[in-house]
Amino acid sequence: MIQLHRAAVPLVTLAATGLLVGCSNETVAAPVARSTTTATSGPVATPTPSETQETSPRSDPTTTRSLPVPELSELGTTFTQDGASAFAGYYIQVLNYSRNTGDVALLHSISDSGCSGCDYDIREITGYLTHGYEHVGLETRFRETWFRSWDPAIGEIQMDVTVDRPPHVIVDASGHEIEQVPGLTGETFFLWLKWIDGHWIVWEAE
Repeated sequence: MIQLHRAAVPLVTLAATGLLVGCSNETVAAPVARSTTTATSGPVATPTPSETQETSPRSDPTTTRSLPVPELSELGTTFTQDGASAFAGYYIQVLNYSRNTGDVALLHSISDSGCSGCDYDIREITGYLTHGYEHVGLETRFRETWFRSWDPAIGEIQMDVTVDRPPHVIVDASGHEIEQVPGLTGETFFLWLKWIDGHWIVWEAE
């Protein structure tokens, strides 16, 4: 999750210009390893409309467009460091999918109920959809992960995830452009995964 600026409508936005903001008070260990596992594009960015723009909320939010649902690679289902890195790339794909379609069901399914960053993203995506806003050309791209800690005994791994994102625009329900969002290069956010019931879960994203 990467933060943005706030919108005129009552939504919180993540993803464009800053790093994710989370709520973990845990002290994390120094970086121990780098992974460059390839994984397709993925998470973030959700700039906000201009303060002069007025858009009536939708009474029945639905997805804005139909896109292929991201699929987790076989590697991403393994309890290894490379598997965790592949899952991080998948998480980014899911964020892209959710932001571009408004469908947050998949994002919700891979997130722990106590993940504040995940909840923030879900509420922000839903808020955009409710007010008729849509991202055009939004695609955050996974680069690599840098592991902060890896503890197989308790089934958790903490990492920094590096991403790129080309510029994109936000349009309103009428298709009018309301904001141009600058791109990001080499931006990093914190991701904490836990291995629960035989699969990775996003425990926190900041």
